[in-house]
Amino acid sequence: MQGFTLAFNVVVPLMIYMGVGVLIRLLGLFSQDTLKELNDVIFKVLIPLSLFFDIYRADLSSAVDGPLTAWTAGLITLTFVTALLICKRTIPDRADVPTVAQGIYRSNTVLFGTVISRSIAGETGAAIMAALFVVVVPLLNILAVIDFEVMRGGKVNWKKTLWQIAKNPLVLAGLLGGAVNLTGIRLPELLCAPLVTLGELASPLALVVLGGMLSLKSMVSHRGRLLAAVFCKLVAVPAVCLTFLALLGYRGPAMAALLAVFASPTAVASTPMAQTLGGNVRLAGEIVALTTVFSIVTVFLFIAVMSNLVLF
Repeated sequence: MQGFTLAFNVVVPLMIYMGVGVLIRLLGLFSQDTLKELNDVIFKVLIPLSLFFDIYRADLSSAVDGPLTAWTAGLITLTFVTALLICKRTIPDRADVPTVAQGIYRSNTVLFGTVISRSIAGETGAAIMAALFVVVVPLLNILAVIDFEVMRGGKVNWKKTLWQIAKNPLVLAGLLGGAVNLTGIRLPELLCAPLVTLGELASPLALVVLGGMLSLKSMVSHRGRLLAAVFCKLVAVPAVCLTFLALLGYRGPAMAALLAVFASPTAVASTPMAQTLGGNVRLAGEIVALTTVFSIVTVFLFIAVMSNLVLF
């Protein structure tokens, strides 16, 4: 019951935000062009601010675990490669390939990670999650840029791809937050306070915009790809990765953080990323929406099973 309450409390507010977006669309308050412009602001300004301050304020020195971080990064990269190869072989539409692949390997660790890990393992779990942020979040964004860039044309321009990675606002924000944290530089609170407030708008506003862009007709036409992405993201990937990590001996707060990394729904930032880099923005938003909704069931089941196996 505790697992269900946790999953319910995490997911329901997100559904409410998306519901507000649907209402805005039905009332005709925003055009689709306005929603796309808001998506750009979220991707290029608000989410990077949120990410920077999450990492900047984290207590990294006491929570960094080299082997845990390496295994996590390795499994994410393996998931990325596997998802992209399978999608290239099974999906004919070039814009849909990186979009579906991103929906499978890219988790909403920024929004879900700390909540889940803190709820299960207290401040120790939250600290481990924050330490993983420094590597996981930039890695996910680097992989996303590679994902879309390799599908833009027949021949990969690696110089251009590396430049796209280097100038990605989420990658820059993650690396900068980690650098400032580790060097011990303290920013004046007068500067931080308003920027933190702006960053806190990122996830709610992204979900409102997502709700405004959802289309039932589009979801029906994408149903096969949506179902495949939801199953892989919420069931197959976390089941395989968490089983492997449990066999390696991880337990307690570390396993709570790993659950947050691998069992979270698809990242909200994947929608503006798809829009910016030439993917199927509607399909990306639909994957975020459905994985968010169904995660209330899958996160509950993973928490219940792992608790019974004394992994926490």
